[in-house]
Amino acid sequence: MVMSSPYNFKRRSAIRNTWAGGQSEERWKTVFLVGQGEGDTAQNQRLAAEEEMHRDLIRGAQKEHYRNLTLKTQMGLEWASKYCNFQFLVKADDDVFVDPRTMINHLKKPDTPKMNLYTGRCPQGGAPHRKGKYAVSWEEYNKTGYPPYCAGPAYVLSRDLVPRLVNLFNVKNPLPLEDVYIGTLIEKIGGVDAVLHPGFRLLEYGPCKYHSDTLAYHVVKNEGCMIQLFNLAMKGREEKQQH
Repeated sequence: MVMSSPYNFKRRSAIRNTWAGGQSEERWKTVFLVGQGEGDTAQNQRLAAEEEMHRDLIRGAQKEHYRNLTLKTQMGLEWASKYCNFQFLVKADDDVFVDPRTMINHLKKPDTPKMNLYTGRCPQGGAPHRKGKYAVSWEEYNKTGYPPYCAGPAYVLSRDLVPRLVNLFNVKNPLPLEDVYIGTLIEKIGGVDAVLHPGFRLLEYGPCKYHSDTLAYHVVKNEGCMIQLFNLAMKGREEKQQH
């Protein structure tokens, strides 16, 4: 389930041509969640053509904006809960490289929980910002610290958690920080830990470098890096098979 701006055509194309490909072999289905753009007629026509061709866009009524990401996530989890038969759900942004084979191999391991699984790159809470891009007001969040949560660029939820999260949604005024919001709902469910996994990598200022144990890599700076990471992953897999 990939969060994408309506006009990030190149990013979606790069994902389709790399890690979202070969879905039947991997038992893996990728969809893109997009909000409403600014009303550019040519761009909207292009988006409609993309939707017609690929049939993988889930379009919401909310305006595309950072502080509406929570609404998009709610939409996506509701859609998945209602229409999809799945064991695990991976939520990712469109500047994230996901390695489906490595991800699925990890999820299939006997010691990977098949229920109550909430995993990713999970900081231990932290104090809310009251100014700047990530600011929340006291009315929006009236505690001095966040619960543990998994960072928004990429995280995994097991199937059982998705409808339980949906049942807790605040439909009027959800917390505008999507990843923290999911963490607050997980806390309400109780008995579920935000589990840090080192395979969720944050290399925002690093090179476009592949690591064989990567489950999800953020930030992928451009489409060329996405293709490079995919090719390196495929090459590494082939070399492993030869040995």
